[in-house]
Amino acid sequence: MKKIICFIFVIFLVGCGKKEYVTCDININNEIDNYNMSGRYIIYYDGNYVTEIKKEENYISSDEAVIEFFDESKNLEYYNLNDIYGGVTYSIKRNDNSINLTATIDMKQVDIKRMINNDYINSDYVVSNKLSLTGAKNIYESKGAKCDI
Repeated sequence: MKKIICFIFVIFLVGCGKKEYVTCDININNEIDNYNMSGRYIIYYDGNYVTEIKKEENYISSDEAVIEFFDESKNLEYYNLNDIYGGVTYSIKRNDNSINLTATIDMKQVDIKRMINNDYINSDYVVSNKLSLTGAKNIYESKGAKCDI
């Protein structure tokens, strides 16, 4: 019985491997270019460092040319991100008037040094070759997202 109580106590302290994360949301209504974009970015972290980012972006427009633009540009963008820096998996689904992008960035596989050298990411957001939680939040907040912490 004593072992069972100790086991339950250890599980309680450890938290069953629960991942810690911050959620950032954005909504853009671009009347000039005739589209709406909503996005959610879930930043998983361990301590002060980002381990993974999950992204979901939805682009909606009544203009077929705008949908075509986002379909082509997002496919090219995420293909290049993975090709150049690694660690990116993504899916883009096209409907009549929308594009749905889902992506996962595994920060353990991403070439952070190359991102810094190519000015893709600000070196102030990186500590010990790892993306900091504060840095990741700053990236999304600078684009207009609101993060939950």
